[in-house]
Amino acid sequence: MIRIGIIGTGRISARHIKEISAVADAKITAVCDVDTDKLNAVADSLGIPADRRFTNYKDLIACDEVDAVEVCTPNHLHVPMAIDVLKAGKPVEIEKPLSTSYKDGVDELLDLIDKTKLTNMMCFSYRFMPAVRYAKHLIESGKLGKIVNISVEYLQSGVFIPGRRLEWRFVKEFAGSGTLGDLGVHLIDMTRFLIGDFESVFGMSNIVVKERRRLDSDEIGTVDTDDLTGFMARLSGGVIANFLVTKCAIGESNTIKYEVFGTEGVIKFNLNSPSEITVAHAVNGTEAKYETYDVPEEFVLGQEECFIKSLSGEVREYYPTARDGADCQRIVDAIVESAEKNAVISLI
Repeated sequence: MIRIGIIGTGRISARHIKEISAVADAKITAVCDVDTDKLNAVADSLGIPADRRFTNYKDLIACDEVDAVEVCTPNHLHVPMAIDVLKAGKPVEIEKPLSTSYKDGVDELLDLIDKTKLTNMMCFSYRFMPAVRYAKHLIESGKLGKIVNISVEYLQSGVFIPGRRLEWRFVKEFAGSGTLGDLGVHLIDMTRFLIGDFESVFGMSNIVVKERRRLDSDEIGTVDTDDLTGFMARLSGGVIANFLVTKCAIGESNTIKYEVFGTEGVIKFNLNSPSEITVAHAVNGTEAKYETYDVPEEFVLGQEECFIKSLSGEVREYYPTARDGADCQRIVDAIVESAEKNAVISLI
């Protein structure tokens, strides 16, 4: 039985808890949060005793009842907490994005991973969606010919939630970037996974709701992270990519649309239907008939199942690590720089 400790009991931890609970050979044995109300609510739901409910994350890491640790905290804490987990000799799973910026300890983390050889995972959850994994298979099999361009959208509407306050996601010190780092990093990882490396980027960002009430008072504070970002990229092989990531799309809860255009065919998927994919193959050069069908069962794989099994040495293909997180962080940083300078930023 793999015993898991979770640092951070906020919104994202619910997904981790649900998936871990579905894995037969794993159990959550300790939780940590500075907010004792959230901590106790989650711990009560899991039946975790009082002596394994921590407000100091270092106590959770040191707990003898914890074999591996999952970091589900605000972005600025990911790297320092992961470093402490590894120094304690335990495997770690890290929520995305890896950091607020690459310069904030990422090299130290990677050096420690190389030194300890401990298992680690980056939470690029959409890599585990059946449609994404099957798209990878189709692209690598050459079904689309040479990839020419891609078009990607990530649509949410959370900016307009009534009464939403100045939480950490709206503060650059804690988040690094806003919608780009929160959502856009998933698109960046999927694109590296499916298509190839980024060679240059050009980005534009906007803050739509510029002020919010602070969490602990009615005082007004300034939002300094992006509500939406659009960017173009040149990928390896000359592929041109167009991205839109926004939390200003009224009517959209959590929609990812991904389109890949090749010289011999097209792949499209919408992750609101994660087990479906649409494919068209060229006929007579330009004509194509789109067909939508279910993804084969063999392409189904859970993120937490993958992490937990890796702790016993079963590393699955396409496993995302902190090094993938570091590569994506460089790209996020370059897009932020591009938007600030209104310039193309090279990554090679």
